[in-house]
Amino acid sequence: MLNAWALWQILRGPASPRAGALPRDVAWLRRLLYADVAGDLLLWEILDDVSGVAEYAASWAVWTATMFLLVRALAGVSARFRIIALGLGLTGVLASALRPFAEVPLLTASLLVAMATLGCKAMIMAGQGRDGRFSAVTVAIGWTALLVPQIYSLLQVGRVTFDGLSLAVHALDGLIVVWAARTAHELAAPGPGIAAPGTGRTPRLLAAVVVVLVLPMAVVGAEGDARLTYTAADEGCRDRLRPATGLGPEERRRSFLCLARGETFAAGTMFPEDLADQRILAYGAQLCALPGDRERHALLERAGGTADAIELAAALEYLCPGIVARQNADADRRQAERDRQEAAWKAEANARCADPWPGVRARRQGTAAYMLFEGGGYAVFDDRDHSAGDPGDIYGGDIYGGDIFDAIEDGFIDAAGSSAAIVTYEENTAMCLTVKVFDSAPPLRLTGWDQVVEVGIASRSGRLVVPTYPEGGDSGAAGPLPDLAVAGPGHYRLRVHARTMPWDENDPDAPLEEHLLVVYPGRSTDKVVYRPPG
Repeated sequence: MLNAWALWQILRGPASPRAGALPRDVAWLRRLLYADVAGDLLLWEILDDVSGVAEYAASWAVWTATMFLLVRALAGVSARFRIIALGLGLTGVLASALRPFAEVPLLTASLLVAMATLGCKAMIMAGQGRDGRFSAVTVAIGWTALLVPQIYSLLQVGRVTFDGLSLAVHALDGLIVVWAARTAHELAAPGPGIAAPGTGRTPRLLAAVVVVLVLPMAVVGAEGDARLTYTAADEGCRDRLRPATGLGPEERRRSFLCLARGETFAAGTMFPEDLADQRILAYGAQLCALPGDRERHALLERAGGTADAIELAAALEYLCPGIVARQNADADRRQAERDRQEAAWKAEANARCADPWPGVRARRQGTAAYMLFEGGGYAVFDDRDHSAGDPGDIYGGDIYGGDIFDAIEDGFIDAAGSSAAIVTYEENTAMCLTVKVFDSAPPLRLTGWDQVVEVGIASRSGRLVVPTYPEGGDSGAAGPLPDLAVAGPGHYRLRVHARTMPWDENDPDAPLEEHLLVVYPGRSTDKVVYRPPG
């Protein structure tokens, strides 16, 4: 409906007056206004498909000439008013034309162009209100098209919305075409407030203004097309890199591009080869502002690049010095927090376990919570004996040691060489484990235990251990347990006690299983079952 109304407003204008009926300046102004309308509706899009530079230059050329003649043609305004309006308009045009040459940040230059041009258009609208030729509807349409989108954009700073209101507000921006068409229509009928006829020098002066202010844009083109560069990949540049500390901004940018254009450990480039240096530097600035590795990695993937956290941080160190130190500090803080939480978790688990044989003091002993993984089970082994494989691998990796699958078939334990594999009732939870090491065989203790079995085990290096969490993978003792080979290298007897524990409704996380390991020197390799499973 808005488009239909706009087209009706554009096409319903009066017929062109007879030659000589209007002052020369006004006739040219009407032609330019209609050219601007045709450009906004269709011509600029077609021209942009041919050349973005040509479209940019042509649209600014038409605006410059239109602005110059429209300000000059306004009636009912002072000479000072015209000078200020022309000054603002020419400032916007000049800033746009010289922007490719000036060492001014792109945002600053764009803001200068927008503010100067907006100020000029606002003064033209105000001047139209004083000129008797223009209707109040035309002036109102102009103010609406000029101000409503600007005010809405200011209110939406920092937010991205795609609701119906935002679409309607942005659609009002197109009313500037209706305003231009109605302005041209109403210029066709001279009224009491018409400006004085021109002197005949205006076309030549106008041509000079267009050539001086707009022609450079056609020669140089828009900044986005004219200043894009592509640094070639150069592996040798890595050898010439110096630490970021003490380098100037330009040298740091070149160093960043050296790494950004090079290959990564993943055998790809950190950024795509067809991405301009300016885009890579812009992505680098965004990456510097992100808080962590995960966010930076996600943005790098969206840019089409690849690199691990270390490579990316090393490159960004040149754009935002200190990022590696901050990243390491953040990683240290996170690790310290994880260590603190793990220590608290271990301490809480160990506090639930106690020595089940407190009346007998061994030469070495210890009690800890043992974290069980999927399937349960654990090992006792010589952690320095690699003569026949890995004795700590109880999952079939060492044919000369204990095997958990043979232990399962046995129902409790399998021992061979310098390792033993013990089955547990529970899995994916914690159990209580106590070890007691004696110089000779201690008294046999059966009361209170569901299973008690004794096997032989050897220590070639003089060590026998129970793995510590998480050195045993996802399982292990949550607290320190002593070396079980009290007499150094040799043969030992390993007596394993196991029992289940009742569930404590007041402490649902309490262990439901407990083991006691009794170790002492002994040469026998026989397996003795003191108490089979009941």
